[in-house]
Amino acid sequence: MIVAAGTVGAVAPASATTTTTTTDVVSASTTVSSLHGLHYVALGDSYASGYGLKPFGNKPALGCYQAEHDYPHQVAATLGLTLDDRTCAGASTANVTDTPQSTDTGAGTAPVQADALRPDTDIVTISIGGNDLGFTDVIQNCIASADDGPLFFDINGASYTHCRDYYAPVVNGVEQDKLGAIIRDTLAPRLSHMFDVISQRAPKAKVFVVGYPTIAPDTSHAPHGCFSSIFGDSGFEPPFPTNTFPFTSADTAYIHREEVTLDDTLASATRAHGFTYVPTLDASAAHSACAPAADAWIAGLTLTDHATLANSKPIDGTNYGVLLGAMHPNAAGVAFLRDQAATAIARAFCHHHGGADS
Repeated sequence: MIVAAGTVGAVAPASATTTTTTTDVVSASTTVSSLHGLHYVALGDSYASGYGLKPFGNKPALGCYQAEHDYPHQVAATLGLTLDDRTCAGASTANVTDTPQSTDTGAGTAPVQADALRPDTDIVTISIGGNDLGFTDVIQNCIASADDGPLFFDINGASYTHCRDYYAPVVNGVEQDKLGAIIRDTLAPRLSHMFDVISQRAPKAKVFVVGYPTIAPDTSHAPHGCFSSIFGDSGFEPPFPTNTFPFTSADTAYIHREEVTLDDTLASATRAHGFTYVPTLDASAAHSACAPAADAWIAGLTLTDHATLANSKPIDGTNYGVLLGAMHPNAAGVAFLRDQAATAIARAFCHHHGGADS
């Protein structure tokens, strides 16, 4: 899933509130030595590629924004796995199964991710789905001028108070949820097909589908939303505030609801194919983009002007951009995803070898 961004520094450990850490499981498991050297293929979008975590490498293609310390690299280092990391920001399910990906900058073309899978592949991780949903456009469309609206940008030539009014209008007393329909009618069958391809290409592999962490808070953590202006008090001139959350309380609730729907759909498709789902939504609920800076695992939106667009993703029709990494895991968020994925892998191989659950 690629939105625009934030720049985060060196890898930092996840918060102490992480439910289970890799160290806890791995240190207690006798299976780690048996994992050493296993063939591990990482697939997925910007949440897997570490889009919010510089420095970026140039694999699998220039413009993929694959961080040198994304969660697959950290998992491989922790467990001693031999990694082939095909993750690429902006990837959709089609880019995993059969369609080469022109990268976001147009600088390169990433090969079909599933081409990395082999009959002897042992482990696969994947984070995917947000780009099939068009989440980048959703985020830009939902940017608001105030907590009660209106939106900064028209959507298809029309102005709205909340983006929910466009994505989930009430017609004759019945809500017509467009994003929910895409998840149900388009994404779900695409996931099923993609998982079939993974099974065919890597029949012996244990597959771990890593869900998306909480981006927008639920009402228990932000009952009245947590709006902060992307411009702040700048008067539309830099410097702009950092890590803002410029979404109305109504849209915050709506975005979170769609996150839950996406999570449920990913989990259901994963289990239907006999894979392991690695949930992250609930465990990260207190660490959304609205959390205090010390607790946030997701970067907010930081506006940039034309002079610094080289570090930004431009906002269409403006001279502004959003700093790379927005609405993506920061260093602590990537460490959290590493912990959840590595723990799930260690447990699965511990069970496979007859060990006790740690």
